[in-house]
Amino acid sequence: GRETSGPRSSQMATARMMEHMHSLSGRAHLQTSLARACQVGSLSSGLLIHGPPGVGKQHLGLWVAQVLLCPNRTPTGPCTACKSCSLALKVEHPDLHWFFPVARPKYVNASYLEKALETARLDSLIEKRKNSLRPISLSNETRGIYLATVKHLRKKAYKKPSMSSMQVFLIADAQAMVSRDASSEAANALLKILEEPPSDTFFLITCDRLKRLPSTIISRTVPIHLPAIPTDKVKDFLMENLQLTEENSGQAALLSRGSIGRSLAFIKNNESDNDGSLESARQKSFHLLRACLQENKTLIYQESMKLGGVSGGTLEHILDGLGDALRDLALFALGKQNKVINTDTMKFLEGACSKWKINPQSIAESYHYLDQAKELIDGNVNSQLIIINLLVKIQETLSDRSN
Repeated sequence: GRETSGPRSSQMATARMMEHMHSLSGRAHLQTSLARACQVGSLSSGLLIHGPPGVGKQHLGLWVAQVLLCPNRTPTGPCTACKSCSLALKVEHPDLHWFFPVARPKYVNASYLEKALETARLDSLIEKRKNSLRPISLSNETRGIYLATVKHLRKKAYKKPSMSSMQVFLIADAQAMVSRDASSEAANALLKILEEPPSDTFFLITCDRLKRLPSTIISRTVPIHLPAIPTDKVKDFLMENLQLTEENSGQAALLSRGSIGRSLAFIKNNESDNDGSLESARQKSFHLLRACLQENKTLIYQESMKLGGVSGGTLEHILDGLGDALRDLALFALGKQNKVINTDTMKFLEGACSKWKINPQSIAESYHYLDQAKELIDGNVNSQLIIINLLVKIQETLSDRSN
């Protein structure tokens, strides 16, 4: 395999990716269909691209925007050679507007909020342009798409295009319009312009899960599901674009859940040698599983206390990790160790299976409680209560392990 690169090679890889800001993997058939719709003028003015975090929803949206804005587009995609394509690839096209969640500025008067939020968005956009390969990250900072932001978006939408014959608005992570700190008024304001969009204006909306959006917005758009991609394609992408060894890219791909953005979060930084941003969530997931494999609830309460201040997004990643940990435990109990994802936890899994009679059917039933817990996260229920309730139910479900 290829050797892990140093800082210079890493910078070269980033430079290559910047030439392909909208690089996608495993989406050729969908891209062809969308390009053909753009070419014949049948593309809906409102698309809703949904799927798991990090699978390329925003990259697909940016690519569709490039196709729409390219004056020389073909049934297979943009020409990639014109000025419009060059600007779109760098997200600098004056008629391409990319909106995404930002932190609400503190101590800002309501009359200046719209300007402050736009400044925060533009500052974040500078960082996004620097590196198109962005790992999923964990943060307890609340980010949202607020009413003031949507008002600013609407003002732009009703202006004439600056360079092309149309305008394209990419609204990423649209579920943030209805998060804890974002009023539903933002979603209602967006709905109004989706119902009666200005001519030659396209809205490309991305969302992690459809149920997080109001049904009124879903009904005004054409949903496109972007599923996870095969693990081997994730591995190939990492080896080709980051020059990782086959071993390192293979392990990151195993943990990726078919998401390139997720795989990037498990890659160690060559310069600081720190673990990826999702590694702490993965470790916490196994702490929760260990708490479920006890005869009393003491460790359950202790672990839930540690998660009292985490954000809903971080908690969801931890629960995803718990689901993977339970899956690995079931596979180990079935003698299918070669299917285990978290390969560094073999000793823990072996100890659990030797101490307890693990019933894979009981583990399968536990996934029902995981789904319930994620529903509670969407409902802004206290994270400690979610964890306690979940772990107690899993512990009870697995209680026949010693029978």
